[in-house]
Amino acid sequence: MSSSNKITVSVVIPALNEESGIQAVLERLHQAGQDVVREIASVAAVQILVVDDGSTDRTAEVSRSIEGVEVLSLEKNRGYGGALKAGFAHAQGEWLVFLDADGTYPPEFLKDLVLAMIETDADIILGSRMAGVESKMPMVRRAGNMFFARLLSWITDRNITDTASGMRIFKREVLPRLGRLPDGLDLTPAMSTSALHERVDIREIPMTYEERAGASKLNPVTDGLRFLWTILRTAHRYNPMKIFGVIGLLLVGLGIIYGIGPVQYYLQQQRVEDWEIYRLVAVMVAVVSGVNVIFFGAVANIVLAAAHRMPPYRNGFLARILLRPFLIRHLWLLGLLLMLFAVGLNYQGLISYLTTGKVFLHWSYILTGCMLFLLGLSFLLWGSLLRAVTTVMEKVSQANR
Repeated sequence: MSSSNKITVSVVIPALNEESGIQAVLERLHQAGQDVVREIASVAAVQILVVDDGSTDRTAEVSRSIEGVEVLSLEKNRGYGGALKAGFAHAQGEWLVFLDADGTYPPEFLKDLVLAMIETDADIILGSRMAGVESKMPMVRRAGNMFFARLLSWITDRNITDTASGMRIFKREVLPRLGRLPDGLDLTPAMSTSALHERVDIREIPMTYEERAGASKLNPVTDGLRFLWTILRTAHRYNPMKIFGVIGLLLVGLGIIYGIGPVQYYLQQQRVEDWEIYRLVAVMVAVVSGVNVIFFGAVANIVLAAAHRMPPYRNGFLARILLRPFLIRHLWLLGLLLMLFAVGLNYQGLISYLTTGKVFLHWSYILTGCMLFLLGLSFLLWGSLLRAVTTVMEKVSQANR
């Protein structure tokens, strides 16, 4: 292979006050880099770049003393993600790798990552700490990582075992597709979430994990909540239907469950008691609100999909149902029928009110009619909006071809 076709691999290590453990990591990484260049013909060089993220100890000095290591010193602390992004901008390689400076990730795993990239030609390869090999990850963090992996796999319908792996390799050309990545420790789940939604070819290979040298900078509670928020926020930019659909279904389900009691009482006693009015009002609010939340997610799905120049996400049964062309075309009709049925249910009360100024119907008929009318109005309006948005997006898509 000619030298012009060979790849340069840049390894970026963010470091904040890692004086005690970084020397051993860099020495191992230097040897691993030499092994990669010597044993893999397609790799021309391995650049090792330490990003000193405003350390107040001798992290930068120790790093510079290691052969083959470059140091980029940041005057102010930018956070884990901020340091990594500064390193990516400064790095020279076509392929970028990052790992932590605390010894938790084995530097020797660099060779496995490079070989996996060559063999698969994937865009991103993650070293998965959750793929079955020996791991010394604390139980709390293991449980958190399993939860985040299951959550992201459900949101994207693509299987992943380790959303927050801190050792991975990826092609530089992929970075613009991942959007604006955060400056904190949540860069890793944000990158994974964006990559899965952008249909980036992301793969995992098993990797061991060791106990870190020194005190951990990760707080399982605050950083766990930040990871959760980052995954949901990033997913919302691509597939809001998945999130709003669940919220809407929970509201509708809560309304249905809360309404079971009054329905059973009516079937047994053939009447509705006045004390049930508050419960049935709550049922109406929950059901109507849930339906509107679901349809909001459906419209947002179509609009954001067009912004990303990709078809709307249809993973999840709600999206597959609501985004069907047939339903989009006819949803307004279903809404109109519900509204007419609501009027028919209460027409005697309407006539009575218009002629005498009084209503003699039981309040339960009026409340049921109001709920059906509001549901019908929601179907009619959201159906019309879905049809209009779909038409506009199709025209925009055709104009961009």
